[in-house]
Amino acid sequence: MGSFFDSKPSDAHVIWRSGRDDDGKKRFDFEYLELWAAHFGIDYEEWERVDHERGDEPRQQHVCVFSRTEAGGAAVSLGEESWSMGAATKPRTFIEIDETGMVRLQGWTTKATLDVVELVIDGTTLKLRTADGERKSLDTRRLASRPDREPA
Repeated sequence: MGSFFDSKPSDAHVIWRSGRDDDGKKRFDFEYLELWAAHFGIDYEEWERVDHERGDEPRQQHVCVFSRTEAGGAAVSLGEESWSMGAATKPRTFIEIDETGMVRLQGWTTKATLDVVELVIDGTTLKLRTADGERKSLDTRRLASRPDREPA
């Protein structure tokens, strides 16, 4: 619960509602999210784009990328040597938070869009509470390595 002066409920909060009984405006601490990502070696990116699942206007996006994949391009072989040309890497597993608190989560086998009213970081775990009262806990280590491979 936020204080009278709308301060963060705890240092670990990234998203919270100000005011009594969580009826206030959503507040954000994206700087803390960026510092957390740097501490655990997770790529942190910001960009502005339209995500039609969450709205029709461009929104600032704050993204933690846990793994990437190579997409597109062509393989060229000459003798025993091969090259990949024109391939681009893109985020494969990530959490993307826009400036209104809408979250797009992309895992290995699932993806979801959630209206998050509270996001708390606990080590490598993200604890979320959605606008409809649902609670989720996400261990980000599971997003960093493919589920069908042994960890290195």
